[in-house]
Amino acid sequence: GMSKDLFSTEGMVTVIQNKVMDLQIAFEDSMETVLRARGRPAVLLCDRGPMDGAAYLSPSEWQDLLQSRGMEEESLNSGRYNAVFHMVTAADGAEAYYTLENNAARTETADEAIALDKRTMSAWDSHPEMHVFDNSTDFEGKLDRLVSAVAKIVGI
Repeated sequence: GMSKDLFSTEGMVTVIQNKVMDLQIAFEDSMETVLRARGRPAVLLCDRGPMDGAAYLSPSEWQDLLQSRGMEEESLNSGRYNAVFHMVTAADGAEAYYTLENNAARTETADEAIALDKRTMSAWDSHPEMHVFDNSTDFEGKLDRLVSAVAKIVGI
């Protein structure tokens, strides 16, 4: 995580999101190259994606960031990923399991986590293969639903 002090500087959120996007894209592209070099079918699952940055910026800041990079949302969304899997924060529906105690990088209150989660989900909602996993089951059940959805998409 990053110190909240970094975000107190004017414009820093955009600078950070721009660099996070650089890292995310470079990492994904590198992993794709490695997997293709194996010459065998593979699935690359990512914990985050470049569209997540939209949750941390205002709509105009996000559009300015994309424009400065010569990008459009589609190239970071359905143009880049075959599917998107969103696991709803425990703060929304499994409140007893949302804690700051077991994750030093987590600083959001439950209400802040829910708001950020909804903004993140909204950033991806135009993807034609968007799958959302709520907290209607325990965490193992949530993971089972995720694995089943991935298996169906990849044909196993």
